[in-house]
Amino acid sequence: MTEDDKNDQEGLFKEAMMDVRPLKKANRSAELKKPAAKVPDSTLRARRRAAQMEDKPGGAALSEAWVEPVDPEQKLDYNQPGIQHTRMRQLRQGLLPIQYQLDLHGYKIDEARDLLSEFLLFCRNEGMSCVRIIHGKSHRSTNRQNTLKSHVNHWLRQLPEVLAFCSAPPSEGGTGSVLVLLKRKS
Repeated sequence: MTEDDKNDQEGLFKEAMMDVRPLKKANRSAELKKPAAKVPDSTLRARRRAAQMEDKPGGAALSEAWVEPVDPEQKLDYNQPGIQHTRMRQLRQGLLPIQYQLDLHGYKIDEARDLLSEFLLFCRNEGMSCVRIIHGKSHRSTNRQNTLKSHVNHWLRQLPEVLAFCSAPPSEGGTGSVLVLLKRKS
């Protein structure tokens, strides 16, 4: 590029920007702040116990390569080979006692991934076999791949301690939560 071409481009740019005025600075951080949601006590207890555990799980190790989009009302259902049909029927019908739950409402994807991993490790270490994870339905989301429901479905399939999971019956949270069957601690 010659010096004349460079000067011509600068002149054209200055001419195009002649009427442009800087925006007034506004306190946009006040507009963007999300109101603090009340975090359930059970979630706070799970976080506290998980933080105190010595062997932290590697939530970041859960794959994010491609997450299959899940519809808000879609029922989730997964089980590893060898799970008895009777046990799966009991899980689907909500007949197994829920020993603990995690509410992921309001969490960002990265926070939810780490919290889910810590929660499941804690529950397994405590000898729990059936837990509930509330992920919500994300009706307002336009990109289904980025919903918590889609990610929870993806993550739970990767964890060896998860024997099975399914959408909860309507009385236990419906398609906004999953019931998870965990391996017994060996």
